[in-house]
Amino acid sequence: MSAFAARQKLLGLSAAAATTPTADDNDDNDDIIDRNTSAKSFFTRDNFRKALQAQKQETEKDVDEKPAARPRKRKQGPKDELPAEGRDDGRQVKSQFPNLSEPIPTGRRRIIYYSSQRLSQTNIQPKASGRVLLKLLEGERLVILGSYGIKVCEGELTIAGAFLSKSDLVHWVHAPQCHALPVIRITSDATIELHPHPGARSLRQLASLNPAFGKLWNEVDDAVPGHIKKNTPTFQIIFTSDDAPKRAGIQELVSPAEWNKQLSDVLESKKKATPVVFLSGPKSSGKSTFGRLMANRLITGSGLARQPWAPVVVLDLDPGQPEFGPPSVISLNKLTSPNLFPPFCHPALDPTTAQRRAHTVASVTPSLDPDHFVACALDLFHTYKTNPSLNKFPLIINTPGWILGTGLDILSELIRQTVPTEVVYMSQDGPEETVDGLKAACQDKNIPFVALPSQQPQSQPSSSVDATAPATSGGGSSRTALHLRTMQTMSYFHLLFSSLTAQQQGGLSQSQHNIQTHPGPTWSPTPLTHLPPWRVRYRGSRRGFLGILCYDHQPAPDLLAEAINGMILALVKIEDRAGAFMDFPDLLSFSSSASTQQQQSMQQHQKSKQNPDLLICKTPREHLPHLPNPQGKTLSPSHSRALGLVLVRGIDTVKGELQLLTPLPVEVLSEKDQDLVLVAGRFDTPSWAYAEDLHRRQWERNNVNVNAAKSSKMAAVSGGGAKMEIDDGDDGNGEEGDQSDETESVGADEIEERPEWQRVKALHDSTSEAQPWVEMLHGSQGRAAGSKVWRVRRDLGRR
Repeated sequence: MSAFAARQKLLGLSAAAATTPTADDNDDNDDIIDRNTSAKSFFTRDNFRKALQAQKQETEKDVDEKPAARPRKRKQGPKDELPAEGRDDGRQVKSQFPNLSEPIPTGRRRIIYYSSQRLSQTNIQPKASGRVLLKLLEGERLVILGSYGIKVCEGELTIAGAFLSKSDLVHWVHAPQCHALPVIRITSDATIELHPHPGARSLRQLASLNPAFGKLWNEVDDAVPGHIKKNTPTFQIIFTSDDAPKRAGIQELVSPAEWNKQLSDVLESKKKATPVVFLSGPKSSGKSTFGRLMANRLITGSGLARQPWAPVVVLDLDPGQPEFGPPSVISLNKLTSPNLFPPFCHPALDPTTAQRRAHTVASVTPSLDPDHFVACALDLFHTYKTNPSLNKFPLIINTPGWILGTGLDILSELIRQTVPTEVVYMSQDGPEETVDGLKAACQDKNIPFVALPSQQPQSQPSSSVDATAPATSGGGSSRTALHLRTMQTMSYFHLLFSSLTAQQQGGLSQSQHNIQTHPGPTWSPTPLTHLPPWRVRYRGSRRGFLGILCYDHQPAPDLLAEAINGMILALVKIEDRAGAFMDFPDLLSFSSSASTQQQQSMQQHQKSKQNPDLLICKTPREHLPHLPNPQGKTLSPSHSRALGLVLVRGIDTVKGELQLLTPLPVEVLSEKDQDLVLVAGRFDTPSWAYAEDLHRRQWERNNVNVNAAKSSKMAAVSGGGAKMEIDDGDDGNGEEGDQSDETESVGADEIEERPEWQRVKALHDSTSEAQPWVEMLHGSQGRAAGSKVWRVRRDLGRR
């Protein structure tokens, strides 16, 4: 630094005299220049030299600064220590937890503390199969990123509103970065065992098909998203913000004091009567989060070990962001264990969420048909009230975030019809019109109304860093609502139901042990374009479904095939033909007198109720069966229910078959004597499905390049990405011949995944492999001659 620059800096620091600081190791608040002196400042040569020396010492002090206050020390006694097994040397512990026993990172930058106690060799013990045994004291907290199972060996703890005590059960958790991470709080000195999640590998491999699934877990910073090595841990304990992955927005699941009081009140009211809680509020106000905390609290109770768990029924009425099921579907679910998964990790039926009944509104918002939405919601509520196996358990009603105009009318109507024991509004900031409308609906039925604060997306931590204080962060998400809806839909279509039986699919009771120890669903990382579809016949008397019914927009019959090809449809089961089509007008024409027309019309209408085939028409070219619906009617929800969603992969007009992709098991689709209808509406366009193959090819290229870079330079040059690069115009017949080359450049873990990917490709012929669904064109590729944009350089404004 020049003398002039140093003089200018002195002028800006202070008007006090610059003196040389004394070295005091016990004072962390030393200033480089004593600002408390009353001496007058004189810019002499000596003072200038002393200031330069002080600046040099300031630089050295920034590099080596005293650590901040550490967390409270554990009073470690002989009885608190873990067994000496596996603790004689710390190599096994440090290999799984690289930041073990490191000094607490300090400095002038702000550090956020998530876990209250840093792990050491005295309170952690690795075990076989990736399990970890932890010893924690009362009042300590733990934040874990990733997928894991937690088993309480001793003591008690809380997580996401659930009280867990000593048990042989393993409770499975998915904690991605796009949702607030649940905090494990120790309420009594506990010994817990963490298990690797068996379904984490298949879930993370979805990142190879869509970038939205990437960088959500405890991946290595330089790893390719979706590439999971065999021995990679499925979870990571987060102590400070330095332990989190780079550029990761770690946020904790925070429950405000008002929320905790309301949860205690609902748990107390359960002793007097069965609670029915109606949750409402604006978008992103925390309705789903609060409902999840309430369900977990009602299931586990107060955490007493002798108290058995009690089921809870959830009426999920948010078609845009459903908690259970794919988007556009509202459902009635019975929970028998705590819900510790985000929505996209359980988008359909599994042993822990027995879905009793579901309906589709064919849209991600109730605005498509508000009357039909209310009818579907009331039918689900009627199922709860009339079913003896459900109405004795608490009910939580989660509603959409549409709270103005027609949305307010829907909420008011649902309150008057369901008559809940309490209405909770998740906002204290209005709007005034909505609050007044909901209060008026509650006053008509003498229903208590409670307003709770909204969930804050993110709050700023205080400037002072306390090692024992929890990090203050809200429940915001790094993914938008559209991203989460896409992830949930994609997760639904990649589900594997091989581990679930038909009895579990029907929602029949299972033993409590099997339900709570089931790790949840698994996923297929294969692109949908490489999966064999269901071939459903649509011609003849033995066709697989009655017809296609369009809600809202009615395309012309000659355009129906183009309208549904490559789109998502809902598969609806007709329970009673006459009742399901009771609102449809008579579409037959008669050529007789008026009185005869009316009489014949009524007779034909009665016949149509008994045999809806009379209402079915066919398209002129493809002969697709469809139900004309010019007035935009809908099926009666009292006599029909939704089974799931299907994706129309193609239409084979020669064989008269539809090619459908759906995760529904064969037990559901092959049921005899069932009437099925395909419902079209305003479903989100599945553009993610068209680009899966493109993302997969790019992922393979990046994966090979990363493995080649980690090997020697000679291997990277000779066997790099050239041999493994999949060209979009290749014939796709060289996979087996190139397998030996793959073995030379790809690691052992990647070779293990290759056969599964190859076997799926073997289901297709070379023609389907040669023409991918989506190609990335560069420059003038794929353009006709003369289509290049010409640039006009002359000045058109000059004469």
